[in-house]
Amino acid sequence: MNNNPCEWLLDYFNGQLDEVPRRKFENHLAQCRNCREELDELTMLTKDLAFIAEPVDPPSEMKQRILGYVFETEKEEQQPALQQTAEKRRGNGWIKPLLAAVLFASLLGNAYTLLSKDEADNNAGEKRETIDRLQTSVALKPGEGAAFNGRATMVEKNDKTEMIIQAENLEPPEGSQVYQVWLLEKGKPYRAGTFVPNDDGLGAVTYHLDQAGEHEWDTVAITLEPSDDSKIPKGDIILSSEL
Repeated sequence: MNNNPCEWLLDYFNGQLDEVPRRKFENHLAQCRNCREELDELTMLTKDLAFIAEPVDPPSEMKQRILGYVFETEKEEQQPALQQTAEKRRGNGWIKPLLAAVLFASLLGNAYTLLSKDEADNNAGEKRETIDRLQTSVALKPGEGAAFNGRATMVEKNDKTEMIIQAENLEPPEGSQVYQVWLLEKGKPYRAGTFVPNDDGLGAVTYHLDQAGEHEWDTVAITLEPSDDSKIPKGDIILSSEL
């Protein structure tokens, strides 16, 4: 390590000094006005910097242009009248322009990251937009003498099929009773959603048909089941329709 404590300022500021050199530098700091001023300036430059995004480097040519511009500007602005002061502070006078360049590049990198993220989010939003296609929609017919009404709608979404069941004027279930939707293929029932109505007798359920291409459904029906784990219909059919 350099024996000139003034050269340790940046390492001290970044917390990279071991305990012994750190104590030596702190003793030196109490006696060196120049180092105290440099440390205060570094603190002021960084205390309000908010890293609002995860660090992502902008393109390398962008960083080179920034750093080259900062150092070239610093060189052009030097005046002969300041030569004596520059020699006095030769040990650490390079810190401020370098830190300013690094901080500026960091801020630019954050701005670059946010712009890239917004563009990616917009592209993702466009990709999430889908077109739903109605496959079929049928009115569900109630059993004889019943006042129930309902409708079954099948919608194609992202090459998959979803079935939407809506019903009204339903009687409130008792205990563990639930309304169970069934899809039938040649008389064989398949569970297709379970629901309970609200206090107004309105009920609805959406069911994703994972195996829609493997079956040719011919009927949809709703039954009132004693529990939600019925594998086959146990209650009477209250609403149904051919598909």
